[in-house]
Amino acid sequence: MNIFQILISFWPLMAIIVFIFIVLGLYKVLTTKNDEKPDLSVYERKPFLFDTVSEFSLYKLLLELFGDKYHIFTQVNYSHLIQPRKSTWEEERRHRSRIDRKSADFVLCDKERVVPKLIIELDGSAHNFKSKQARDEFIDEITKIVDLPILHLKVNGFDRDFLKNEINKKLGK
Repeated sequence: MNIFQILISFWPLMAIIVFIFIVLGLYKVLTTKNDEKPDLSVYERKPFLFDTVSEFSLYKLLLELFGDKYHIFTQVNYSHLIQPRKSTWEEERRHRSRIDRKSADFVLCDKERVVPKLIIELDGSAHNFKSKQARDEFIDEITKIVDLPILHLKVNGFDRDFLKNEINKKLGK
């Protein structure tokens, strides 16, 4: 008798042993409390709110040009600007999940009721990637549908007059 024939003759016993190990493993997983706290030491405070010098420069210029007329917010999550139309909870959640991890670089809001009037996206070199371009197209389509103007600016220095004119055009002024 070879080893294969011996193993085949004991297959019911081996199946029972494997089954017992599986049941014991599941029992341990289901009854063990996970009191282990996550390691929070992997986080640190960011040194600045803005990710780039260009963002900070644009913010200061926006404040100078439009700070008296508009509130200027940075890194606003699109789910705070746009919401799915009312439908089932599942449908709303599915549609919201397409925008809830995306943020606008700047949002100009009226000072009286803090209503968003214009989104400004600063398009740096990352916007040359296809994934970023697809994201921009998606956001542009949605902002058009909800009638919320969006202005894309390239990162290459900001001319005051050009910026003021482009923003006023988007605001219809």
